[in-house]
Amino acid sequence: MALLDEAGAVGAFYCCVPRRGDDDQTPVDVQERQGRKYAASIGITVPAHLVFADQRRAVWNPGGARPGWARLLTALRSGRVAALVVIKPAMLVRHRAADAVELLIAAQEHGVDLYSMGDALDLADPGGREAALTQARQHAGKAASLSKTVQKLRRQNADDGRPHGGGRRAYGYGPGMDPLIEDEARTIREIYARYLAGDSLRAIAGDLNARAIPTVTGASWTTGGVTRILVAPRYAGLRVFQGGVESIDGLRQAVWEPCVGIEDWQRAQAERAARTAATDNRPRADYLLTGLVVCERCRDHMVGSIVGDYRMYACPSKNKPQPNRCNRYIAAKSLERYVQQAAIDLLQNTGATPAPSDLPVTVRRGPVGAPGRPDQFRTGHGRVETQSANVLDGVVTGPEAGEAWSRLPEARRRAVLRFLFASVEIGEKTTSRSVFDTSRINILPGVSLDERVVGG
Repeated sequence: MALLDEAGAVGAFYCCVPRRGDDDQTPVDVQERQGRKYAASIGITVPAHLVFADQRRAVWNPGGARPGWARLLTALRSGRVAALVVIKPAMLVRHRAADAVELLIAAQEHGVDLYSMGDALDLADPGGREAALTQARQHAGKAASLSKTVQKLRRQNADDGRPHGGGRRAYGYGPGMDPLIEDEARTIREIYARYLAGDSLRAIAGDLNARAIPTVTGASWTTGGVTRILVAPRYAGLRVFQGGVESIDGLRQAVWEPCVGIEDWQRAQAERAARTAATDNRPRADYLLTGLVVCERCRDHMVGSIVGDYRMYACPSKNKPQPNRCNRYIAAKSLERYVQQAAIDLLQNTGATPAPSDLPVTVRRGPVGAPGRPDQFRTGHGRVETQSANVLDGVVTGPEAGEAWSRLPEARRRAVLRFLFASVEIGEKTTSRSVFDTSRINILPGVSLDERVVGG
């Protein structure tokens, strides 16, 4: 492969969320910073539009969505990339063998220099690349053969009506869908009966909580939890395979005892579709700051809610049992006006938009984690997301920023706010209810905001 010239080269970088259980759980946003630093040390410039990231766990699943990876391969094949830094290539070869084969062949065909970081496999060495390609092809062949065998067994289990293996037990049943737990089965029948009689999801969940009826985990009932009971075919004694309950012989009957009849389950699906259609025809309230507003006490994202004509951002902990309930909320209209003015002030004090190479692609939204949550994977990775490298293109800065802001479409304003600010934390209210208390609002800037925006 060609060596870098004295001016360096324009290169790309790919990072993805680690596999669950790996010893190295470096988050994607940290990987990006480390990758850029390493690339600079070997003379490679990585502009933001050539940083590709996948931050969802599905990236490691066979057939899982890999949008960042797909964009990377497109960039390689279009000739826009002279060099590529691959993080932990040995892990890629072992656990995403087909992807590794595709990458190595594309790099060879289009003359892309490869570099490694994170493990001992050296893709800059021709021998290392050849060894990696050989190993990846072997792993890919074994994986394909194993996949066919596993798929055949799964289909046979489904046709026989046997339950899925592993995972938390389903409400109403013991482990492995046996035995039927009669107390919980009565609750399931009640949910179906009340829903088909016209009760709302919220009313059903509220009543179950008021009667202290436990869920599988001991948490409170939510509208989502009730919905999962209503949509799951298992409660009608139907076995799901590849997203459906039908086989060539009709509905796929399960071996376990049903809680409700198939007809009631089908009626519930029709009722859900009718209610959804009716809801879709109603005007929806917009929430400009969705995903940015965080409850300072509970460390959860606050969600858009509406009571009558009053829009608000409310802490979801209101659905939790005491003492973990705070019922914190803030007026949406006033908060959105306040945060937008903060953005305008920032843009007015900016001399110029930053160069694309200065913009991070992966950002962390809100606090690092939430107290009392044992899921360390979610704590480290669940709040990291990707954003457009060109989000500020065409956004007016300087004295005219305020007037120009009002002309931006809402979707564009939303994107700019998510670039400028990492989160908007809401503290405890200290004034009367009728007063909008700005002292409780703490706007946290995006990563290295001063270097990327203020002062150009």
